[in-house]
Amino acid sequence: MLTWRFSGWVLLFLLSFFAWEDGVAQKSEDLVKVTLHSEVAKIKPGDSAWLVFKVELKPDWHAYWKTAGQTGFPTTVEWSLPDGVTMEEPLFPSPILYQFQELASYVHKNTFHLLSRLNVSPEATFEDGEIPLSAKFSTLICNESNCIPYDTNLAVSLSVSRQTKKSGKTEEMIKLAKEALPRSMLEDGEVFASLEDESILLSFSDPSFSGLELSQFYFFPEGDQFSHGEPQAFRKSGEDVITVQISRDSYFEGVSPSIRGLLTHTQFPQGRSVNLSVDRVSYGSARDQIEFSESGDILKVESGFNQLLVMLGLIVIAMSIWLFGKTKNPLNPSKSKKIGLFISFALLVFGLWLGFPQAEPEVVDQIDWTPWSPEKEQALLADGRAVFVDFTARWCMSCQVNKAVYKREVVIEKFKELEIVPLQADWTKRGKVILEALQKFGREGVPLYVYYPARKKGEASSEGIILPEILTRAIVLTVLEEEKPFTEPAGDGFLAILGLAFMGGVILNLMPCVFPVIGLKIMSFVKQAGEDEQKVRMHGLIFTLGVVLSFWILVGILLGLRESIGEDLGWGFQLQEPVFVFGLAVFLLIFALSLSGVFEIGMSLTGVGSQFSQKTGYAGSFFSGFLATIVATPCMAPFLGAAVRAALAMPWISALVVFTFIALGLSFPYLLLSIFPKWISRLPKPGEWMNTFKEGMAFPLYATVAWLLWTLNSLI
Repeated sequence: MLTWRFSGWVLLFLLSFFAWEDGVAQKSEDLVKVTLHSEVAKIKPGDSAWLVFKVELKPDWHAYWKTAGQTGFPTTVEWSLPDGVTMEEPLFPSPILYQFQELASYVHKNTFHLLSRLNVSPEATFEDGEIPLSAKFSTLICNESNCIPYDTNLAVSLSVSRQTKKSGKTEEMIKLAKEALPRSMLEDGEVFASLEDESILLSFSDPSFSGLELSQFYFFPEGDQFSHGEPQAFRKSGEDVITVQISRDSYFEGVSPSIRGLLTHTQFPQGRSVNLSVDRVSYGSARDQIEFSESGDILKVESGFNQLLVMLGLIVIAMSIWLFGKTKNPLNPSKSKKIGLFISFALLVFGLWLGFPQAEPEVVDQIDWTPWSPEKEQALLADGRAVFVDFTARWCMSCQVNKAVYKREVVIEKFKELEIVPLQADWTKRGKVILEALQKFGREGVPLYVYYPARKKGEASSEGIILPEILTRAIVLTVLEEEKPFTEPAGDGFLAILGLAFMGGVILNLMPCVFPVIGLKIMSFVKQAGEDEQKVRMHGLIFTLGVVLSFWILVGILLGLRESIGEDLGWGFQLQEPVFVFGLAVFLLIFALSLSGVFEIGMSLTGVGSQFSQKTGYAGSFFSGFLATIVATPCMAPFLGAAVRAALAMPWISALVVFTFIALGLSFPYLLLSIFPKWISRLPKPGEWMNTFKEGMAFPLYATVAWLLWTLNSLI
């Protein structure tokens, strides 16, 4: 490789020397003609248009592609644009492999076109109603004996109008330029890549590859990470799958966050463009085995909820059908039937709306996330750039809730104003590299948000500002503007945390995980309405004791793990384990099926723990409290993330007090009814409605099971 690189520079020097010797007789202007044309004559603010460079070369001369290969210099375009105008990077046609003196280059010959996309902001204003555009076009013109640098400045002016008007003069030229552009691999097939030691393995899958001569394939790689010009040996690894291994350049350090290039074949009228980014799912599974996947230039903030919404929509539709069947009971009053039919129809409409497959809306203005890698982060920090790193995962509910903050216009504008580079580290499949980065901040899971303010180039960067696990617009803006950790408004410190813990526990009662248990417990109070008040109070206290003891057991396990491994743990870490998620889903499904009357696993009002409830009613109340805690854990993060994180960083006694307040909040409604049993008399009297209510409580549990299965799908 070193010999090739040295030989290339020697050859370029010699060609430049001969070019200088012949300079009087031969000028670059005589060898190439470059003109700039616009698709439109007039443009309306907010619209886009194509600009095209027409490059005409003399026979036997060539210019270089956007990556030159082993010799030459890439063709570049530098724009000078007014405010409110942006220009996308130029699009090149497929290059030609040019080999000379055992050196390979990527070139264009004869006449070719470069396309650039112009975007005008809707709010942009321009003097005299004109948009002046100028570009510096640079390339190197070569033949077998000479190389001559070529630079030219081109300009075009567009009139601002209320309506965009195309120019008929360039219509045919734009059409030819578009037809010559490479197609995306995603149109017909797939492409994958993995980094293995000092080489990159590319795999292409496309039905049109069947029967094509392998020796006629060639992959034109972009960028400095590849060893350009080496022989490429394509192999078949399936009926429609071909692979090729390309060496990495020994001078390139680290791991590039993307792989870009162009796959060509002599029988292709157009090349197939490849644009791969570090796979947000698999990145970091091993340091020497990094996977890439096809993506666009912008990593969009996606919650991945489409599949989940379809499942939830089906559950709501099933609930509407069940309720419709209930209204057919001839014993139901006419008014109840009408109300039931109305609710059933409303649920049907809502279920269809919720589960109807939605196309991802085209986002015009958003934060342009880049896949995270340690090398990318360090390079940006060394350059003094401001960096925001979002450590996330698809199965992390808090992460998905927090993503709404990134869509706020004021947050987007603040990122642009401070020129922050947003990096997203997706830990969905718990890769090793991202885990190591989390552990540097004392974490074993997500979410984690770290902000590095901008610094002067060469100045040591900060260790990073850690944001709270639950994001709000105010939190993000405060950290970005003040460049220091976010502090809660002045309060009573530990007492404020206790208040937050208690209120979070109360709110948990409304979550689909816990709501069925609540409903069944209220029904138990209804049945106890005529019993001794002392006995009712005892049931409430036993239920509360079950909740508190189960919280103590769980927090004891967490704190024990914290002490043994010496790291902070987050509540809900068990949801990162596929076995636990699967077991919890099965457990809740059995519970839900029992509530639906598919089978009976006990006459207890909790529907679980029949042996306990049959022996004593108190055992059933205790187990109900234990069950409420278990099913509450998946729903805690959005409401209790801050309090739980603070508690798990506290000493043992303080942590137990915080979790005790969460438990008291969760059991508060039942405890209140048991302390004031006369309130129970205001509840509806026992009757057939209780069986209907019990069956209805199964549907929130089905929704929880659907969410757990969606989470499990992200983990395996």
